[in-house]
Amino acid sequence: MNSSLPPEEVILISPRRRSPEDASLNKRRKVTPSPESSLSRNFLVISLISSVRSQPLFAPSDFSPSFAADLFPGAEATIEFHETESSRLLFQVFPGTQRVDFDDRVLVYHFDQLPAKPWPKKIAGVPCFLTADPNDRGPIIPIRYRSRSKITVSENLDLRDNEAAVGLVFDLVRDFFAKTDISVTEIQSWGHIIIIVLENEDNKDETLGAVPRSVAQCNCFYLFESMMARPSKLSALRPKAASVTQIDDSRYDTMRPGVMLSSGKHPEEGWEILTSSGVLVKDPLGHEYITVAAHGFPGFPFDGKVYHPHSSDRALGEAVIELSHTDVALVKLRQGVEFINEPFENTLVPAPPFKLAGFARAAETRIGDAVFLDSPFSGFVEGTRGAHSQLRVPSDEPLEPEQIWISCQWDYMGQDSEQAMADGVCGSAIWDQNHRVLGFVRYALSSGAFLDWCMSISADYLLDKKYIMV
Repeated sequence: MNSSLPPEEVILISPRRRSPEDASLNKRRKVTPSPESSLSRNFLVISLISSVRSQPLFAPSDFSPSFAADLFPGAEATIEFHETESSRLLFQVFPGTQRVDFDDRVLVYHFDQLPAKPWPKKIAGVPCFLTADPNDRGPIIPIRYRSRSKITVSENLDLRDNEAAVGLVFDLVRDFFAKTDISVTEIQSWGHIIIIVLENEDNKDETLGAVPRSVAQCNCFYLFESMMARPSKLSALRPKAASVTQIDDSRYDTMRPGVMLSSGKHPEEGWEILTSSGVLVKDPLGHEYITVAAHGFPGFPFDGKVYHPHSSDRALGEAVIELSHTDVALVKLRQGVEFINEPFENTLVPAPPFKLAGFARAAETRIGDAVFLDSPFSGFVEGTRGAHSQLRVPSDEPLEPEQIWISCQWDYMGQDSEQAMADGVCGSAIWDQNHRVLGFVRYALSSGAFLDWCMSISADYLLDKKYIMV
């Protein structure tokens, strides 16, 4: 050691530990699902006093909210990636970094050999992805094809990064394609970019020569449905990920968001469909229901009733209403079954108990915001809000329009999160930092361009029907 160098002070920071008194304020799960329990709950920042910046490089997401707010003004730091100093700092986060890609939303780190785990979910306030494959773009916006035409739609409007006007963007896109014979299955708004999913890949060159280059000054890019790897049908029979070795199938006297629910056992084969409870709502007449994944309670040969898992005793309630095309159903609870809109206390983010604070419309959400869910399969998961979306769903009703569009959201749940997002996560509520419920999980993809992303149904449908949270 060179004794001529002046001694430097360091700051050591670790998450605040809860006292037994604090822990008793909220209910933890009886069983913590393995994806949550396997994550590191230790975090340490070591920094030279002279180098501490007003906006530090790391903004750890597993600090308690109040503690993080005091330590890091604004809750999350940001870095101007293209500044020389910022680039240098980002390259120093991991030894052996070869390249860092950035699309204003995700940092993708490239290595010859991956560093040891655990890896952070965020760096400088944005999600990060680590890979040893030089061609792996991770969760960067999946831009594949550009229009080969010079067609512009509503060039007099500038709706770039205007998330409050995302509905108008979708209307403009749908109106254009309604006048063509080109079939579209999904429209995504990423702020200043629109991704349009085309149904048929036949005559690709001809199709790309007949589609818009921009809509309301938002540049358009294209994918084909074959790239989306969507589930052919929604399923919730069992955890699809082998790594989910421990799930919470406990019975609870007081129900809450994220409790495992069962369809009851198949009368002949004995298996059951397992999903997750959503939230408690009230209709305009004052009747109360809980939200669930509709496909988890399909009717015959099941009886439409809702049970605790692995049980055929007294039903908790019965699925009585389905919101068309959304995979959201409403369950009328039996008398004496209590449900509170207070999530479980998790093991990752120490915080006082809170009650979910109502619904938020899709247009009120912002790309890049933090989102959260808690299911009996995944445990607590923190993600990042991605694209606004409208998804076309098939109609089997002769009196309904040929094309029905539903409002959805894409959320990035973190690298390798698909291992935790088992089929039964469907129906789980997703909420924001203000504890507003944004929607309900429809599915999480395990391959394709949206690996590690989760699609949710917007809460707009319940708001439009005048449901409120209790």
